[in-house]
Amino acid sequence: MKTLIICIVLVLAAGVSRAQEITELKEAKVGFAPLSSEVVRDGNSYAFNVKESYVGEFEANPIAFMEAYFDIDNFIDEVKHENYDSYEVTFSSKKGQLKADFDKEGNLGATSERFKNILLPASLREQLYRDHKGWAMVKNVRVRRGENGLIDKEFYRIKLRNGSKSKTLKIDSMAAERNEVASN
Repeated sequence: MKTLIICIVLVLAAGVSRAQEITELKEAKVGFAPLSSEVVRDGNSYAFNVKESYVGEFEANPIAFMEAYFDIDNFIDEVKHENYDSYEVTFSSKKGQLKADFDKEGNLGATSERFKNILLPASLREQLYRDHKGWAMVKNVRVRRGENGLIDKEFYRIKLRNGSKSKTLKIDSMAAERNEVASN
C-alpha cells in the first residue's frame, strides 16, 4: 500500500513539473483590412470588396463605413496619373453595395445603396405585422440615394407570401417618417 501511494505522488509530481514548462511563441500580427486589395477597374470606376469586422457593420451605415475605412485623398494620389474629372467607387459585400461618386478634388457627390434581405427597422416591422396579418416576408431590398453624404430617398421593396399567394410592397420610408412626425 505504501508503494502505491509513493507511485501516485511521483506521477503527480512529474505531471506538475511538465505543466510548468514555458512555451515561447513567435509574435503574431493581427490586423483588420476592411477593403480587399483586389480592386476591379473599369475606366474611372473602381470596385472594392468589403470585409466587415462584424456581421452587418457595412449595411447598417455604408457611408459611415466608407468614411471610416476609405481615404479618397490617398486613392486619388494612387491614380492621379489617369487625370480623371471624377471617380465612381463601388463598395460591395454579400448583402449589397454602395456606389459613391467623387469629383477630382475628392468631394463626395451622389451616392446609391442597394442591400437585400436586411433587418428592417422596428417601426416598419411592426407596421407590416399590423397591416398584413397572416403574411410572411420572404425577401426585402433597401434602396437609398443621396448627395454629399446625406440620404434624400429611401424605400423598401418587400415580398410577402401567404400560402400560395404573394405580393410585393414598395414602402417609402422617408415619407412614412414624415407622416409619423407630423402625426405626433
